Amino acid sequence: MALPKDPRQKMINIMYLVLTAMLALNVSAEILNAFSIVNNSIINSNSSLAAKNAFIYEQFTKQMEKDAGKVGPYKEKAEQVKAASKEVFDFIESLKDSIIKRSDGLDEYGEIKGKSNLDVPTYLMENQKQGPALEAKLTKLRNQLLSYVSPTSKAQFEKSLPLRIEVGKSSHGGDTKKSWTTYHFNMVPTVAAVTILSKFQNDIKNSESAIIDDLFKQISEKDFKFDKIRPFISLNSKNLMEGQTVTAQIAVGAYSSTVNPSITVNGQTIEAKDGLGTFTSVVNGIGEKTISGTVTLPSPNGGEAQSFPFTETYNVGASATSISADKMNVLYIGVQNPISITAAGVPAEKVSATIAGGNITKTGAGNYVVTVNQTGKATINVVANIDGKTKDLGRKEFRVKRVPDPSLQVGTYKGGTVKAAEFRNQRGVRAVLEDFEFDGVKYDVVSYRVGIESRGKEYQEGDASSPYFPSSLDAAIRALRPGDIVHIENPKVKGPDGVVRTMANTMYKLN
Repeated sequence: MALPKDPRQKMINIMYLVLTAMLALNVSAEILNAFSIVNNSIINSNSSLAAKNAFIYEQFTKQMEKDAGKVGPYKEKAEQVKAASKEVFDFIESLKDSIIKRSDGLDEYGEIKGKSNLDVPTYLMENQKQGPALEAKLTKLRNQLLSYVSPTSKAQFEKSLPLRIEVGKSSHGGDTKKSWTTYHFNMVPTVAAVTILSKFQNDIKNSESAIIDDLFKQISEKDFKFDKIRPFISLNSKNLMEGQTVTAQIAVGAYSSTVNPSITVNGQTIEAKDGLGTFTSVVNGIGEKTISGTVTLPSPNGGEAQSFPFTETYNVGASATSISADKMNVLYIGVQNPISITAAGVPAEKVSATIAGGNITKTGAGNYVVTVNQTGKATINVVANIDGKTKDLGRKEFRVKRVPDPSLQVGTYKGGTVKAAEFRNQRGVRAVLEDFEFDGVKYDVVSYRVGIESRGKEYQEGDASSPYFPSSLDAAIRALRPGDIVHIENPKVKGPDGVVRTMANTMYKLN
């Protein structure tokens, strides 16, 4: 007879051969008692395995108290393993009880009375079809247990799982196969049949143990293993002023020096070394800034990588050094005066300002617009909200002036000698504000008187109520010749402050 390689199955087949020989030799009581010893040993082993498995189930319960969401699915599978294993184990126990009862039960020492009975196992397992029923249950249980194993370990478990449903070769007839039931229970003494059934119970307990051990391992299989710890300190602000409160949150962080994560910060990929990534960037612009991105770690078990988003804010303030020319601290009436206000160590959104003698409006982080309405002096006061309290950060005095007078021009000429042909092509008088710090500030010409001295002609004059020459003088202007003189008298202009100003008279001599 060819024997399988599995040690347990070898033992069963050897026992079968021994039993067959004993049947021919009128089996002695000592041999039958040997099976009782083996059976009792298997029963004790099953008790030890049951206690060990009970301990693992308790560990599932304890882990549930720590992280029910994570442990729950694995505990549920473990409970299914427990229930399925118990169902088949109890079914085998009922078969053992039936065989023992049909073999006259137990004596006062707990030993089977009819140990050598050959008819009962054959009748119950073959004729009553309990053998095929057991084979089906064992096959179903094995497949169910293997379904709970992680995919990466399934091939290994298929080879090593103790619970197997195999049929050896017949001892008579060469390679002729017997049925599973015939192979294990046909013409087998009661004590041997009970021992074989105990052996299957042992296989169930061992298999149950292997599966729940694997399920328990799967709980932390996807956890990242961190081998380095370093302190991390987070301050409520990186820049502080006198009177502010500093708050430091101190903790330890763990990371892996053997796994380099993939890090993205503000759209930029950061190379990690020894498990740590370093982001550097030159800051610009005043106010609150944000660093955001993701840290992606490869899965420890080769599965899908996990990403962890993060966001951190910081504040950018102006340099504590301020250089200014005192005599140029001027605000002009009628225009929007831009002012920059910063306070070192204080976020721009926490700073506010007021002004006496005008209005001030915040237009952005550290940027303001000031309007004033009367000459003299104006003071800007700066405060900040620090730790829920208003703190005075200082004040600065400014001189208030009117916008400078413009220059009157015909074409590009402010007066003096002008070619007659060029003057004739002009349509009126302009008020030009030259070399002023503010772009877009202009004056409007309100009115003026035009006088024309032409040789051999009477003096002509007319009043203009706009920048354009009066229409009554159109013919005289077209007739201008070298030697003629044009007077611009009593010119009035209106500036950005809305005030009408009278300008000096101007004369143009044509050549």
